[in-house]
Amino acid sequence: MKLSDLLNENAICTSLESTGKEQVIEELVRLLERAHGIKSGGEILDRVVEREAMMSTGIGNGVAIPHGKARCIHSLFAACGVAPKGLDFQSVDGEPVNLFILLVSPEEFRGPHVRTLANISRLLKEEETREGLKTCASPREFLEILKQAEATLL
Repeated sequence: MKLSDLLNENAICTSLESTGKEQVIEELVRLLERAHGIKSGGEILDRVVEREAMMSTGIGNGVAIPHGKARCIHSLFAACGVAPKGLDFQSVDGEPVNLFILLVSPEEFRGPHVRTLANISRLLKEEETREGLKTCASPREFLEILKQAEATLL
């Protein structure tokens, strides 16, 4: 599944306010729930934090893909954010993270969840895509860059 299919402009923030790892996860979960009309009662946040505690999802090159699975949803959902100044996310390369992709799926979505994570990773391996997403001026521009990259790379 393509990341752009899981987003809308309301699920993208090009200027995250958080300055720490827990804060940014909370901000992304609030963004996701608001944008997609989800009321998880804290389940999504708990699951993403729980998954993050096992191992950092900071994959390097200024990118993190926090994710989790929840009983309260019945489809894949995503939210994206850019932290212009970058923040410490305990990334594998030790570098600050600027680009965040939050992915949540139903507990039973093993295959689609893994395939979507793989597609996101494939897209974000490309420096031009990462830089375009990190420096975009609006959610609309973020989606346009993302769709162009998906058309070329996936």
